[in-house]
Amino acid sequence: MYKRVSLVASPVLLGLLWQLRNEPLAVCLCISILAGLATWCIIPATTHSFKRVGLAGRDMSKPLRPELAESMGMVAATIYLVATFVFIPVQFHGYWSTTQSPRVFPYARLGEYLSALLSLQSMVFLGFADDVFSLRWRFKLVLPIVASVPVLIVYYVGHGVTQVVVPVFLRPWMGKCVDLGVLYYVYISLMSVFCTNAINILAGINGVEVGQSLVIAISIVLKDLVYVNSSNPETEYRHLFSLYLLLPFIAVSSALYYWNKYPARVFVGDTYCYFAGMTFAVCGILGHFSKTLLLLFAPQMFNFVYSAPQIFGLVPCPRHRLPQMVQNAGPHRARRMDLHRQVSTAMRSFSKGPRRSRNAVCMVASRTLLDGATKLGLRIICIYEYLGLAHVDRNDDGTMQSINNLTLLNLVLIHRPHLTEAQLNHRILLIQLVNSSLAFIIRYQLSHLFYF
Repeated sequence: MYKRVSLVASPVLLGLLWQLRNEPLAVCLCISILAGLATWCIIPATTHSFKRVGLAGRDMSKPLRPELAESMGMVAATIYLVATFVFIPVQFHGYWSTTQSPRVFPYARLGEYLSALLSLQSMVFLGFADDVFSLRWRFKLVLPIVASVPVLIVYYVGHGVTQVVVPVFLRPWMGKCVDLGVLYYVYISLMSVFCTNAINILAGINGVEVGQSLVIAISIVLKDLVYVNSSNPETEYRHLFSLYLLLPFIAVSSALYYWNKYPARVFVGDTYCYFAGMTFAVCGILGHFSKTLLLLFAPQMFNFVYSAPQIFGLVPCPRHRLPQMVQNAGPHRARRMDLHRQVSTAMRSFSKGPRRSRNAVCMVASRTLLDGATKLGLRIICIYEYLGLAHVDRNDDGTMQSINNLTLLNLVLIHRPHLTEAQLNHRILLIQLVNSSLAFIIRYQLSHLFYF
């Protein structure tokens, strides 16, 4: 089906490209759709080649654990880069057209666009290296900073604005604005680290990495469209810049989601997570809406803070923290696939859920033993347990034995342990969608309480 749709749509889009060649935003939309169709067709055609060179993995959330091609985010990222390269002459078409009076070419804007593509290309390369060599976490924290250097340099050379507006309740002590100087560049470089790794941490089931990225990207695009016809030329340019980067991203990500959603036919790999995170970071930095971007990343921030005890070694952290698969063996009995005794409570909750077919496959929160947990880690776990954020298994004398792995996916499964993998993905996307709505309410309706 995807081949027939692409063959029919491509000539139509090429015709529209020629008719709308003087409208950069319309051309960007057409190129984006072509990029999405190309991704849709090329991914199934390249899966065998990826498997042949060893880029494949087992889907641990399926009963038969099928082998799927890994790192298919590389295909989407490559097509995205090709689309954005092709768009460069279109974006600046009006500045060398002979039909108009000559204008000064905007070298600064070209530099911003090229620096964004250079950072994205660097991050795609580093993400693919992580897929191939399984880099350690200390390298994953450093590599995004290196990839963001082109954007930071262009930001410094172009305008170098390092002032931030102080909230109203702090102005008696700090004034209306504070110049952070070099600390501002530290902040935006750390934002690139956070964005790239936040999506990578909130992962583990079919479709969740691409799905959350699509919700964030569409939310930013909706915000950008409001400002496209702004009376302020600089504001209009910043949001057009964001649209030029995000429209092809949404197109290739939508095609990738088609193949990665449940039941997945391919895995996206760390390449896509880094690529998506750097795309958002570049748009937020050069588009001047980093605060709004952080609001849209609230679920990822919560997931990072929630996971911090395991990430920083306060609580034992297994290599894979993805939810465990449970196969329903009857209407009142469930059987866990790895026979781990610590999920007895989750099993009781599961047995109370709606009846499913004898072979229905569901998910429960995975767990880890607390052997080797630090005193600080155990205190944090007690706080989590008190707040209802963790399920702790204790022995007869009250000593903590195990805890659910600290991820948002497992937290959802604590309260709804009988979800299927597709339902769990939909819950995460719903959380992301509700957060986007709240982020816009806070940013545009409640911001006057803090800034005016």
